[in-house]
Amino acid sequence: MGGVVQVEQRWDASYAALERFRSRSGHADVPRSFRTDEGERLGVWLHRQRSLFAAGTLPAERMQLLERVGVRWSIADRSAGIAAFAAFQAAAGHGLVPHTFQTEDGFPLGTWVQSRRRQWSRSAADAERLWPELVALDFVWMVRDDAAAWAAGVTALDQYRRDHGDVLVPHWFVTADGLQLGRWVDSRRVEYRSGAMPAARVRALEVLGMVWRLRQAPDDRARRRREDAHFEQMLQHVHRWVSAHEGRLPAARTVTDDGVAIGRWLLRQRRLHRDRQLSQERVARFDSLRPGWDS
Repeated sequence: MGGVVQVEQRWDASYAALERFRSRSGHADVPRSFRTDEGERLGVWLHRQRSLFAAGTLPAERMQLLERVGVRWSIADRSAGIAAFAAFQAAAGHGLVPHTFQTEDGFPLGTWVQSRRRQWSRSAADAERLWPELVALDFVWMVRDDAAAWAAGVTALDQYRRDHGDVLVPHWFVTADGLQLGRWVDSRRVEYRSGAMPAARVRALEVLGMVWRLRQAPDDRARRRREDAHFEQMLQHVHRWVSAHEGRLPAARTVTDDGVAIGRWLLRQRRLHRDRQLSQERVARFDSLRPGWDS
């Protein structure tokens, strides 16, 4: 009898955690990877309830309680949205989905993306915690005004040309004030190839020496040296963080006190390693830093 009571108590505790999640986030679509501040695997628990519901073995009173708090038995919208966004990003080279965009099968991706950004505007920390899949995809939570963003990009690219002698900006490059210039330049190339860039903007970039197709660019040893220097610099940031935190690796959203996003950088290195795109020399550097860094 005591075991039954304990099971009931655990279920009630998980349900209370779900109510708190619903109160804070505005919905009950808990990601499967989500844990509460106390370490409870709330996402796994909710997935189990959905499995019991699908099998017809979830008690009616529990089903009613879960529906009362807003649980949806099918979460196709969530998984479909993430998959559609990842596909758009892979095809377009950026994640700036037009408001009216729909996928070929009719999924309203533009509206879905705007909903995520509105959620982020209410609470950035909650949104990033609830959508780890989007964080991993470097989702752009806030989009600036187009004219202002264009002017900032051109100014930053001109400064990069003055500093480095070319406009071959690496994809990872971020300016001192946080502008992701490498990604901005890549997006302009995609826009140019699709024929969507106004002629005046094409001319403005060509005046700076824009290279539209990288495979036509000459071998750039200076660029490779800059990339190697950036890797060494970031690795040292990670090393200092690990040393200061008893050997623990930074989480995906970790930013150093001076504003360096080492968590995202490390996540990117793991993805490169998984895709066999990280050199053996760099893998060895990570292994010497901390075994198991790629797990």
